[in-house]
Amino acid sequence: MQIEKQNLYTKVIKLLNQARQNVVQTINNTMATAYFEIGRMIVEEEQQGKRKSRIR
Repeated sequence: MQIEKQNLYTKVIKLLNQARQNVVQTINNTMATAYFEIGRMIVEEEQQGKRKSRIR
């Protein structure tokens, strides 16, 4: 009986840890997308519709 409970606890802990890892990955992906879009918005604002110019 004790071994069965330990096995259950181990499975629950593993599931919770995986869920936490999934949350971390989702947050990281969302933040990376947000930062990319912020950068794109800044570039578009700075260029004001003009083509990219080369720095000499």
